[in-house]
Amino acid sequence: MTNFLKTTLSVVVATSLLFSCDQFKVTQDPDGSKYQIHTEGKGKKVKMGDMITFDLVIKAPNDSTFENTYKRHQPVVLVAQKGTYKGSFENALMHLTEGDSATVFVNSDSLFARVQQPLPPGVAKGSDMKFIVKIQSIQTREDFQKAQDAKKGNEAKLMEEFAKKNFPTATKTQYGMYRVVVKEGAGELLKAGSTAKVHYTGKLMNGKVFDSSIGKDPFELTVGQGAVIPGWEQALAMMKKGEKSIFFIPSSLAYGEQGAGGIIEPFSPLIFEMEIVDVK
Repeated sequence: MTNFLKTTLSVVVATSLLFSCDQFKVTQDPDGSKYQIHTEGKGKKVKMGDMITFDLVIKAPNDSTFENTYKRHQPVVLVAQKGTYKGSFENALMHLTEGDSATVFVNSDSLFARVQQPLPPGVAKGSDMKFIVKIQSIQTREDFQKAQDAKKGNEAKLMEEFAKKNFPTATKTQYGMYRVVVKEGAGELLKAGSTAKVHYTGKLMNGKVFDSSIGKDPFELTVGQGAVIPGWEQALAMMKKGEKSIFFIPSSLAYGEQGAGGIIEPFSPLIFEMEIVDVK
């Protein structure tokens, strides 16, 4: 699966979108766009440069599926712009309206030539890939940025209230992290280039554990190499061998506005319980 298909497109089927292609008129426009409208939205039309947020399913001609924004709970966000080839998915988006549900047909040869990949199994030469799209919102860049800024502002307030209630003894760092030392360590602070073995548990604010090394070997990494989220790098720089601490990390030092894996939503602060088992 290419980065193009992973980041700008996404896949699988919500049962409400499983339509027979014969039930709806297929529209073909001069720019090569080919699409069917299943449900007409009542919102604004897409304009060049708008920010489009949408859920997406991509199906091969044999009805096999690739990936899924519905399962990941993370819609795609794209800037509305002209596609790089006739009949591209991007061109078709320019014909849609906020609230539309539609299937966009994209020539397989053109699509995979664009990403310099051979046709995958189940995709015949000359066939169409089906992009089943649901337009959630269409915003100007200014409105989109205002919405992002509002989410950031709400996050800071939410973190402060959560920390006061759940980590009343926490200290706050200059970058907005909260830290509670559960067990003091010994020796020097970890330095860039040293190798650390860390036991950890990562939680969401609702208490759900999304990752943990407990019951497995400690996670081993070289400090300062950028192999982990920025919040981890900052946390490690404050710790010593044997220390066990809890860090409450803002999304700006974690997975930001993108989120991760369908489990960590955009603008999600994270809680990490971390213990430095060994340092070399």
